[in-house]
Amino acid sequence: EAMEGDIVTSSGFFTWHQRYILVEGLIPLCSCGGLMDIITVDLAREVLLVGKGINFIRYCLQDKDWEVAETEENESADNGAVVDHDRSYNFATLMDVSDDDELQCVSTLHDAVMKSSARIHSHILESLEKQHHMMHHLLALKHFLFLGQGDFVSSFVESLDQEFRGRTSIAGIYSHTLSAVLEGSLRKTNARFLPNFVLGNLRARLMQGKHDPDQYWMGLPPKAKEDEMTPWKDDEASIQDPWDFIYLDYKINSPLDAIVHGSAMETYQQVFFFLFRLKR
Repeated sequence: EAMEGDIVTSSGFFTWHQRYILVEGLIPLCSCGGLMDIITVDLAREVLLVGKGINFIRYCLQDKDWEVAETEENESADNGAVVDHDRSYNFATLMDVSDDDELQCVSTLHDAVMKSSARIHSHILESLEKQHHMMHHLLALKHFLFLGQGDFVSSFVESLDQEFRGRTSIAGIYSHTLSAVLEGSLRKTNARFLPNFVLGNLRARLMQGKHDPDQYWMGLPPKAKEDEMTPWKDDEASIQDPWDFIYLDYKINSPLDAIVHGSAMETYQQVFFFLFRLKR
């Protein structure tokens, strides 16, 4: 069922992960005495994924003309098979059918759900890869947040070193300055050959306000004055190393946010901060 209070949205994350849930107590004809389980919990979960997939295709991929039934008939025609439109089952007549028909009904329902699920997920993956450039964006995360683009990373670090030299705080470091450093490093390295839809999602940012750079450590490093890797504070003043506040951000738009969602991006940022502190 749909979550209470939700709205129609094109967010891939919301549509896939939050909009619908499975209520096991409302599964029809499940564990009801003498009649065999027509819809088991596992099959119901697969049905839920089919429904999520259809809504994902229509509202997130904006492919409202695609129909799973038409795909089935086209595939059968391509294979030379004949689609039988007369042999069908529904829940209203399940209690009246014979044992043989009941077994056939369960088998037909299971096969129909599995085939529909395979077609739907195949179409989603094909659309994400061909129309929304999923692999390009995943590779970009590796290049930039995992520091895989070596020439870019070296140029970026060298440019930041010139900008941050002699600074003891982040005051006076502006977003347009970081953007200029980033764009310069992109132009001077092989990263310039990446597609514009990739480069346009990359940003250099500075953590401010409530953000604590130590949240991206792998573990809990002690804050001590002799530890040069973390900013330290005393009662009257604080020293802020700009290197502890700079980070690269890569924007993931819908529908790809269903795959690389907010919590996944937090993990990517943790890895970036750890690698970036080692690299500098």
